[in-house]
Amino acid sequence: MARKQSYKRQRSPILLLVCEGRNKTERKYFSHYKVRELPYRLEIKDSEATDVMGMARRAANLYKEYQMDPVIGDLAFCLIDLDLRRDKYEAYLKAQKKYPQVRFIVSNPCFEIWLLYYFTKNPKTESSSQAVKEQLKKYVPGYNEAMDVYTQCDLEDKYAVAINRSEKKNAFYEEDKIIVERNPYTEVQDLILALKKSTL
Repeated sequence: MARKQSYKRQRSPILLLVCEGRNKTERKYFSHYKVRELPYRLEIKDSEATDVMGMARRAANLYKEYQMDPVIGDLAFCLIDLDLRRDKYEAYLKAQKKYPQVRFIVSNPCFEIWLLYYFTKNPKTESSSQAVKEQLKKYVPGYNEAMDVYTQCDLEDKYAVAINRSEKKNAFYEEDKIIVERNPYTEVQDLILALKKSTL
């Protein structure tokens, strides 16, 4: 036991990020945050499950597998797209209670809302995730879920603008308005802030 604790004290904190396996956009985007000078070890993992509870379970299992410990700064994140669906929102609430070691980063309808904030202050309200992706094509011609938008659009030094825009939009919503009714909405800025901190 003493060896295990000593190992934990000596190693860098782990920041675990679980993404939906079908959507390559998220993994490609966040892979650009894996740089040598990071004070933590960034682990980006896909989830074969696309349902909220399945993704949360995947994150929780990896948390256990990596022997993660919040005391030394380990953090586990799970990216969830609500797709404007109340059933996914209800599953998210259940997952929060069942897996308290996992932090959920929610977007509604989808992750591409975050990418839109790089290009516009006010992404349009859309009736589906597909419509959001079509909106993104206006700024990123030919956009698809396998594209490396970060590199293609040179987003490296533009995250502060996206964070500011996203936070302003989120502050606009009334506090009692549940997330699935907030459109557009994303919490990805919270994850970016964690990634950009010099220490966790």
